Amino acid sequence: MRKMLLIITLFAMLLIAASSAYTKQYRLTIINKSGMDMAISLLGEDDNNQYYLRVPAGDRRSPTETIFTLVPDTYSLNAYYIEPWDPVYGYTCNDPGGKTLVAERNIRLTFTECNYMPRNGGEPSMWKFNARRVRTFY
Repeated sequence: MRKMLLIITLFAMLLIAASSAYTKQYRLTIINKSGMDMAISLLGEDDNNQYYLRVPAGDRRSPTETIFTLVPDTYSLNAYYIEPWDPVYGYTCNDPGGKTLVAERNIRLTFTECNYMPRNGGEPSMWKFNARRVRTFY
C-alpha cells in the first residue's frame, strides 16, 4: 500500500511539473553613459508585460551598468532622460522617441549623452541608443 501511494504521489508530481508552462527569461543590460538618471518604459504586446526601469546616472569614464530580467515579447521602448529643470538656462533634451525591442535573446543597450551622435555603432551585440536614430532591436 505504501509503495502504491509513493508511486501515485510521484506520478502526480510529474504531471503537475509537466503541465506548468516554462517561461524563458532574457537578460536586458542597460549601460548608462549619459551623465543623467534615466527611465526606460517597456510595454509588451501582451498586456501583462509592462516594465518601468530606473537607471542611475553614469558617464563615459564610469558608466553605470544595470541588469534586468525580461520575459520574451515584443516591447515598445521609450527612454526618458531624468534631468532637473533649470529655469535660468532652460536645458532640455530632445525626446529620443519610441523604439521596438524584440526580447528573443540577451540584449545590451547603451545610452549616451543627450543629443550626442556616436561615430560608430559599437560591437555587434551592443546598440547605442540616442535621440536621433530610429532602429529596431532584435
